[in-house]
Amino acid sequence: MTHAPLIDIHTRSEGFLSKIDIEDSRSPGAVLVTASFHPGAFAKSLFDSLDIVCPTHLLGAVEKRRAEYLAGRAMARAAMALLDHPPARVTTEPGRAPLWPKGLSGSISHARGRCACLLSRDTTHSYGVDTEAIASGRSLNAILSETLNATERDRITQGPFPSATNATLTFSAKETLFKALFPQVGHHFGFDAAELTEAPGHSSLTLALTTDLTEILPTGRRFEIQHRLTGTHVLTWLSVPIA
Repeated sequence: MTHAPLIDIHTRSEGFLSKIDIEDSRSPGAVLVTASFHPGAFAKSLFDSLDIVCPTHLLGAVEKRRAEYLAGRAMARAAMALLDHPPARVTTEPGRAPLWPKGLSGSISHARGRCACLLSRDTTHSYGVDTEAIASGRSLNAILSETLNATERDRITQGPFPSATNATLTFSAKETLFKALFPQVGHHFGFDAAELTEAPGHSSLTLALTTDLTEILPTGRRFEIQHRLTGTHVLTWLSVPIA
């Protein structure tokens, strides 16, 4: 965290945000920012401190939900600063996806104390990013039974990472793919719409569509999704050209 805007956001967050980092997005023109956030340090006054508007639908929400929203929007503000874009409000579309200001395209994620934003001025691409805590216990069982098919459950036992890490990576990658494709598809699609083609590699994994989503997103189309491990969490991200 050597950039002045990131230091400023960290300072104004009063301990709510820490470890704000600029990641290698592996995507020309896109910036990827991650951080840890601490729900116990959340206070509603931080919306004012960070110059972020709390939407009316969250005013009566539980504190955890407001903390997650604030963390994600703070990452968006940090990413804008890195792109030399003036601070701007990121509202929410009816489907809960971020509604970006004109001239920006990106994605936001938050999960169990980690948050991320992938953002670009290249509006000819759509973007997806997702972070997840490495699953165990009931969370892992839910991924195995609800997110992965039998072939995928076999594939996650292979490769350089433990099967729980591979399962979480696959779940996260499917979330990332949904976020990146939704602007083109225009409707929700399930986890079974894409399948892991082989065990995740050291820095990426591949999903293939198992159904036709649109004429230009047919069955079999493959997407290489980037990933990074942080010890306790996984981070996945993707950029897709808009036809």
